Amino acid sequence: MSTWITIYYLFCYLIFGYSLAIMASYLLFILFSRSAQAGQRVDMPDDDTIRYQLKGSPLTPAVSIIAPAYNEEKTIIDNVNSLMQIDYPDYEIIIVNDASSDHTLELLIENFEMVEVPYDVAMRVPSKPIKRVLKSTNPNFSKLVVVDKERGGRKSDGSNAGINVCSNKYFVCTDVDCVIEPMALYRMMWLVVTSHVPMIGVSATMLMSNGCVVEDGRVVEARVPRSILPMFQQLEYMRSFLISKLGWSFINSLPNISGGFGLFDLDVVVKSGGYDNTSMAEDVDMLLRMITYMRNSGKPYRVAQVAKVCCWTEGPSSLQAIYRQRVRWARGLFEIVSHHWKLFFNPYYGVVGIFTLPFIFIFEFIAPMLEISGFFFMVWLLFIGGINWGTAAIVFGMIYLFSVLMCLFLLLFDYNTEAVPWYNRRRSYWHLALAAMIEPIIYHPLITYCSNVGYFQFISGQTAVWKPIQRTGVKKREKEKPANNAPTPTK
Repeated sequence: MSTWITIYYLFCYLIFGYSLAIMASYLLFILFSRSAQAGQRVDMPDDDTIRYQLKGSPLTPAVSIIAPAYNEEKTIIDNVNSLMQIDYPDYEIIIVNDASSDHTLELLIENFEMVEVPYDVAMRVPSKPIKRVLKSTNPNFSKLVVVDKERGGRKSDGSNAGINVCSNKYFVCTDVDCVIEPMALYRMMWLVVTSHVPMIGVSATMLMSNGCVVEDGRVVEARVPRSILPMFQQLEYMRSFLISKLGWSFINSLPNISGGFGLFDLDVVVKSGGYDNTSMAEDVDMLLRMITYMRNSGKPYRVAQVAKVCCWTEGPSSLQAIYRQRVRWARGLFEIVSHHWKLFFNPYYGVVGIFTLPFIFIFEFIAPMLEISGFFFMVWLLFIGGINWGTAAIVFGMIYLFSVLMCLFLLLFDYNTEAVPWYNRRRSYWHLALAAMIEPIIYHPLITYCSNVGYFQFISGQTAVWKPIQRTGVKKREKEKPANNAPTPTK
């Protein structure tokens, strides 16, 4: 019996110490992110100044925007129009049709007057064969390139096909359903051209487009999602981009550039092998290989995070969709740990090796397993009557209170800095604050469960199946109709 008592106390001390360590790490990242935000507010001028300086300079680099598409007929035209609205002096849009079985390609050809053109494709990175390349006969759509390729099955293969076609030094990889802020490329490229060392990647802050009002491919009213699951994801994204990624960026150890919207140096990507079409975490995997290449080559580099919102993406709104997404993400995390273990705790790879990856391993990879173990441990204690309810209430209350206070601090921080352009600021933050109070009880256990399912699938060798999220499209502003008794306009 004494052995079980010893195990009991050791586990309790482990959970308590682990919780304190997580809280301390979050406080550290809050300090890092505040410092990064303050630095960008000093180094990055207002949007008008950035536009004036970059638009007027002949040295401003051109950018290719790569957006793979598979069965996107519901939103493809609106999404391409959104990309057309980006304000930047020189860029091309590459839509990669991954053998869609619906009318995605036909709609692109019809709406943008596309015809097949001869094109010399350089196979820089592996991808399925490209069948044809199309461009528009209409000068208004001269920026648009459509790549029709054989089915690759994953976004990474479509991204690689776009890399093989793009003609500029820098490219942005995005999801075709994303709604891009008009100033997004300016904000990202400003960090590139003002950096004292080569900038190999820039991560853009993304938020949920669920609930937003879009007009002519632009978010004209940024609103908090009305559905509870996308609202939880809104909080999750704000924590990820405005605290974690800004914090990692501050110490130049950003481990991930979201596949939703991120800018890369083409040459470094090609020399690193491009996206891995077998990986469930292709964005993390590629960035780690890029960092490995730069460290092995002895070249200085930087990876940065933009503090302002650059992109809006539609998040899953059903339990089934979010379950599939988070199981896939968990499998991807397990892949990263198993495939890049040589980088973990390795000082040769700088801050990424000695701090970033160990942090991910301890506080992100292990956490779901520890939480599910704690749950079953509590069930066992409940069965034998071994729970000290007073102590348990204090521990759970402390964890819950810290989680809520951190979210409230995030909302207050964002409210003061106006990183997110909410349509109705006070009402939006009240909604998010209420969501923050129930998120640890409802949403976090769901994500923990999905993570453990993903781990189990990876360990048991189950075949990974990638399924795209079904899009419903963003809300459009209805154009005002003239009154029935309105006079007919005259010339």
